[in-house]
Amino acid sequence: MRIILVHGFNANPEMNFHPWLAEQLRERGFEVVAPNLPLSINNDFNLPEIIEQMREQVGVLKSDDILLGHSLGAFIILQYLEAVEMVETPRAVIMVAAPWKVSRPELRQLFLVDLDADVLMWKAREFVVIHSKDDELVPIDHGKKLAEAFKARLVETESDDHFMGEQYPILLKTIEEIAATPFEFEPGLELADDFADRPLI
Repeated sequence: MRIILVHGFNANPEMNFHPWLAEQLRERGFEVVAPNLPLSINNDFNLPEIIEQMREQVGVLKSDDILLGHSLGAFIILQYLEAVEMVETPRAVIMVAAPWKVSRPELRQLFLVDLDADVLMWKAREFVVIHSKDDELVPIDHGKKLAEAFKARLVETESDDHFMGEQYPILLKTIEEIAATPFEFEPGLELADDFADRPLI
C-alpha cells in the first residue's frame, strides 16, 4: 500500500511532521511518496506546473493509495484528482488542517469555487478531515465545511493548532485504521439495480 504525503504552502517534505510520519510508515511496511512541489512565495504560483510535478513524482493512482495533504497540500490533491485520468479509485484522501477558502488572490483558484465537490467525492473511496479545535491559522469551521461538502469523516483534535510540529500520532493512527479496514463497496455499488429483474434484450 502506498501513502502519498503532500506538504503545504511554504513547506517541503523535510518540514513539520512529514519526516517523522514518513519514517513511521516505512517502518510499518508502507511505501511512501512525498513529492516536493513548488508551493512557496519564492515561486510564481503555476497550478499546471504543480500538477505536472505531481504527475511526474506520483504517477498513476491505484486503488490502495492513501493520499494525505497538509493545509494547502490537501487542495493540490483535489486538483490532482480532478486533472488526471484515473483507472482506479484511491482508497482514501486525508485532509489535515485544510482551509475552505483563502484571501490570497493567486491561491483562490484551488478552492471549491473551482472544484466540484459532488464529482470529486467519487474520486476516492473515503475522505477524512483532521482538524484541531485550536487552529489559529485555519479555524475549525473550515474543517467542518469540508467534511460536510465531501461527506467526510471529521476527526477533531484538541490542541494540535495547524499541525506544524514534528509528531502527530493521530495522523499515523488514522492511516493505519484506513489501511486495516477493507472497503466493501465501490462507488455506486450501494445503489439499487433497477434492471436486475428485467430480461436481457
